[in-house]
Amino acid sequence: MKLTNEQFTEAGFIFEKAKGNTHSDYEKQIIAKSKLTKFKPTELEQIIVDGLNSGIYKNEDERVSGYWSLSKIGNRNLIAEYRKWLRTELQNENGIAVFQILVGLDRLEEPAFNESRTGRGANEIALNFRDAKEYLNKN
Repeated sequence: MKLTNEQFTEAGFIFEKAKGNTHSDYEKQIIAKSKLTKFKPTELEQIIVDGLNSGIYKNEDERVSGYWSLSKIGNRNLIAEYRKWLRTELQNENGIAVFQILVGLDRLEEPAFNESRTGRGANEIALNFRDAKEYLNKN
């Protein structure tokens, strides 16, 4: 099953809701209208992981949306997947994807960003690539 960018947003909100996060009225409406609520959060997570691993998301923005939605789960069992994806995205020099994976790892309490950094941004490509390489070399 291939999700759209809009469905990745829905999935992210569904994952947050499952964790007990509160949502705005807008986010609640998105969840209420979503057809993805028929899946348990663990099933939805597996659909996204399987899709990312199968290569059905050909362009970077689709994968970034997938990495973003998974970052909302808080499932530390995804660390190995994130590391694998980080290697691939770094090798292919996909700057936005590398940044989103670093954010996902950070949300899982993995020290993905260099601790001396004062800021973090998707536009800091050289720093993100450096941090990704350092992280992967340590792990």
